[in-house]
Order: sequence, then structure tokens, then C-alpha cells
Amino acid sequence: MQDPVGRGIIAGAIGVIAINLVEVLLTYLKISETPLWQAGGIVFLNEDALKTPLGIAIGVFSHVFIALVIGVVIAYYIYYSGTDFAAIKGAGLSIIAGFTVLAIIFPLRGIAKEMQSSPRDVLSALIDHAVFGLLAGFIVKYLQLKYNANDSKSSDSEKKCKYVKVLLKRHFKEPSKVNFKKPKKI
Repeated sequence: MQDPVGRGIIAGAIGVIAINLVEVLLTYLKISETPLWQAGGIVFLNEDALKTPLGIAIGVFSHVFIALVIGVVIAYYIYYSGTDFAAIKGAGLSIIAGFTVLAIIFPLRGIAKEMQSSPRDVLSALIDHAVFGLLAGFIVKYLQLKYNANDSKSSDSEKKCKYVKVLLKRHFKEPSKVNFKKPKKI
């Protein structure tokens, strides 16, 4: 599959299933008090609206949509930076997204104050993001290497170098030898 968007969506879909299972475990162990769908839905709705069936549906949809978007971002990053340490790259990007939401978006909008006042919920969210990123990075790497249409004998970095060389040759052609002729006398 040569499409980073497709790889990212697949990785995001599998990753969101995995982090929901992790979230169930963290809730059972009493580490997490705020479900992920509620954290995703509070970006769009107030807390009272989240308690309705439509509010829950919006929360679940936004949670899944955000996971798919982060999966696509991870896929593009791995596509352009190479598949070395893909799981760590995915975890890093996902944790950055988690910090962005928890440390910037929520405080600026004045939402999810209960979640921000609970260190266990913040820890749970960062664990969820780390698990999601590790899994998404691994899946993107697997799909990128499995369906790579380029020469399978060369490494990923060699392919990138060949691609850059082709681009450079297209845009910066060697100047042809110019024959300077003496001007004719008038």
C-alpha cells in the first residue's frame, strides 16, 4: 500500500481498538476515571450534553476521528523520515498530541477541569497515547515495508536517496556545453 493516508487510517483504527482495551484495564485498576470518548467529546460539547445518547455518540465519533488523524500524521512522518525506530516515532508523535490536548487545548478552552485536576487521568491519557503510538508506528512500518513497490533489495534510506537524486536531476539538469560563437562582423 503506497498511500500513507490508507496506512495511517488502518493503523489508527487498530490503535484506537487497542487503547480502548487498555483504557478498560486502567479503569478496572482505578487508574482512570474519565473515559476516552468523554475526553474526545468534551472538545465539542459541554459536560451535560455528553451525558445524553447523542452526546455519547459524538464523543465516540470524535475519539475515533482524532485517533485516525493521529494515525495519518504518524504514517506521513514515518513515510518521509524512514522506518527506522518507527514505533518510537509513533509513540513520540502520539504523546506530543496528548500533551497538546491536555496542556494547551483543554486549558485554553477551560474544559475538562476534572480531568486536569486528576493526575491519574492525565497519566492514563499519556499511557493510552504511548500505547497507541507504539502500535500505530509498528503497523505503519509493517504496511510500508510489506507493500513497498520500489526495489525490495535496497534499504529504505537507499530508496529515499535514489528518489532525492531523481528529483535533483529533474530540477537541476547539467548545463549543456554551450558553443560561444564569435559575433559576425557587420
